[in-house]
Amino acid sequence: MNRFKNKIVLITGGANGLGRGMAEQYLKEGAKVAIFDIEDDTMESVFGNTPNVLCIHCDVRNYDAVQAAVRQVLDYYGHIDILMNNAGIVHRQSFRACTKDAWEDTINTNLNGVFFVGQAVANSMIEKGIQGVIVNTSSISARKTGIDTSSYGPSKAAVTNLTMVMALELAQFGIRVNAIGPGTTKTRIINGTVNNPVRNALFLSKSPFGRYGEVREAVDLALFLASDEASFITGETLFEDGGFCLT
Repeated sequence: MNRFKNKIVLITGGANGLGRGMAEQYLKEGAKVAIFDIEDDTMESVFGNTPNVLCIHCDVRNYDAVQAAVRQVLDYYGHIDILMNNAGIVHRQSFRACTKDAWEDTINTNLNGVFFVGQAVANSMIEKGIQGVIVNTSSISARKTGIDTSSYGPSKAAVTNLTMVMALELAQFGIRVNAIGPGTTKTRIINGTVNNPVRNALFLSKSPFGRYGEVREAVDLALFLASDEASFITGETLFEDGGFCLT
């Protein structure tokens, strides 16, 4: 498939997990990729010698750093066609025990980062006349609460709402904005569950399919939303959770 031949794609949090999977699939489909991450060693070891990949250290929590990094992408590639606004973290703390630092770190990364990068890229698309696509990464936690996700769930619910705001305001410029809402997917973020026999068994017992999601499954959904196949879809969060929200 060459759905994205010669498209310029920016992926935040692209060194690991879903972001890495997105980057690898975009490259297979002919895109040129820029990656933002703060894990420089991982980013360079995975993509440092890969053709058509630009690796940039960028902390999405930092407004000025985002502005500079987006300019770097524009200087290198000329424009941005697609943004995969994916960078995110989780602090597993209960509501009563959640620290100020954990709360602020989660909101700054998962919500402010999506806003900062999304705004900068959208403005560049408008300035250059690009009818582009933005895909934010929300989560099943936007609509189903879980234990020890007191800061994560609200941050992702806000991403879902921000996606609608962005979609409504950017439609006049031909820019589509959607989000994916992955369930519990096989990335390092679920190590705390997988490596805990009690939590692991509890999760699997509640999953209709009795398994975790694969990275490929979330990536396939994200790239569908970025493709012309989804040309009349905007403002939506599509959940990919194996029916977990049904239980």
